[in-house]
Amino acid sequence: MQVTAPTVFLPTNSPLAPPNKTTELNVTTTPPVVVDTTTDKVSIQQFREPPATYDYTPVIVSGLHESKPKGQVASAISQNLLSSLNAYGSGKSPLSISGMFSQIGSLSRETTEFRNEARRVQIPREMAVKSPSPNFGVSTTSNNQSAHLTIKTKDGDTVKIEINNRKIGVDGSSLEFSFSVDGSLSEAEQKALGELAEKLGQMGDEFFRSDTTELRNLKGIDTSVITGFNFTLTRPDGKGDFVEQSYEFSVDGSNQTQTLRASDVRGYSVDITTNLNTLVESSTAEARILEPYLELIRQATDDANTDNKSRRFMLDAFESMFEQFITAPQSLSSESATETTLAAFDSGLPDFTASIRSKVIHNREFYSQASSLVLTLSQETRIESSADASLVKQESRYELTNNRFEGIFDLENPDIPNPHYRYITEHREGNVSRMLSMKDDKVNNLLVEQNVSSKKEVSEFRNYKLVDKESDEYTDRKLQQFAEVLSTLNKNKQFSAVNELLDDSKNNFFI
Repeated sequence: MQVTAPTVFLPTNSPLAPPNKTTELNVTTTPPVVVDTTTDKVSIQQFREPPATYDYTPVIVSGLHESKPKGQVASAISQNLLSSLNAYGSGKSPLSISGMFSQIGSLSRETTEFRNEARRVQIPREMAVKSPSPNFGVSTTSNNQSAHLTIKTKDGDTVKIEINNRKIGVDGSSLEFSFSVDGSLSEAEQKALGELAEKLGQMGDEFFRSDTTELRNLKGIDTSVITGFNFTLTRPDGKGDFVEQSYEFSVDGSNQTQTLRASDVRGYSVDITTNLNTLVESSTAEARILEPYLELIRQATDDANTDNKSRRFMLDAFESMFEQFITAPQSLSSESATETTLAAFDSGLPDFTASIRSKVIHNREFYSQASSLVLTLSQETRIESSADASLVKQESRYELTNNRFEGIFDLENPDIPNPHYRYITEHREGNVSRMLSMKDDKVNNLLVEQNVSSKKEVSEFRNYKLVDKESDEYTDRKLQQFAEVLSTLNKNKQFSAVNELLDDSKNNFFI
């Protein structure tokens, strides 16, 4: 008798199943069939679900590239570098650089070169268990924020300080610090370096916190040691690009001048050069002498609808260059009659030239029409002498060109056109000239001449076509001579008379 066994369908994972060239992982709830070949019995077993897979929450790790830098100050700066990155990366505060900059003077006594990097990255938990420190072998991807400072000394030494905040992939960030000295710093240079770096570090914090910064005078810079610095701060503008605010200050000992060039994130720039000396050594300037110039800046920026932060930036830069000349009036009685008279005649400010400019924005439909602000300010002193006679002329002047649009909402955004607008062009200039004639230490004549002129044109456009134009012009002149008044005064008191007679023109430079 022949016995035929029934056909049994085996699962693909059965050891008795024929080999299959392609292996697939399938998950099923059907109970597997198990064949016992020794007893020809078939049994069904309970299927167990495979254990679930869990994703561990990522963790943040941070650390220093050089964990134990040599030197106490270098170690303190490194810890500040790490804490600043952690505070910024966690969203607790804006980027801060003042803690590192405040220790630059001490660092310069410890070493001439130092650099370190802090990193903060997000990694899986199991990787953090194996290696709790960031991987410094991974390249940074892009810049984020930065502060670059270069300082030059009178002896020819150069100091460079850089702080760069960069991204690492999607979730990581890096903060790099570097310091180097080209030369050998004296004790005086180290002290001056520390004071300047601390001041600029505070300005950097202000920039990253509020999108602007101010010098608040240059009086504290030891220009007998430091001959210049270049300080640049950058940050993202939120549109995929970067903006910067910069200051470049220099002292020219051979020409006895100092220069400040600065620009802000909104495209306004200031360029000021002043002499280091006034007409005579005993000249002093009161704070009020700056007010006519400051008022011109306020009026020009008001008319141009300038952002208040840019206005403060320009006013601060201008005031900062003259802070060292603003002092309390000195006693003039101990000087010679000529010197006391010249000091009374002098404005107290050094001769200077200054320009303030906005960026130029053109009308896309009429390229020749542009929004722009240019304001120039100056003082010039000339002295002519022959034998025992002298003629001194001191002139202060300004010129303003202010072109602007009214009715165009956003010149830089092509998606917001507006064919109805007014284009305003304005030009103003004014000057005050003070002339002093002396012979044998006695004033012969004192003359004050003031001039002002302005022209304003308003063009109205409808559908980009000119439909109306208005213009207005104005001129005025004022001349004062004080020869007769001075002739009756004693020469020992003439400086008081000169001071009094010029008081009005010093308060109101430009009529």
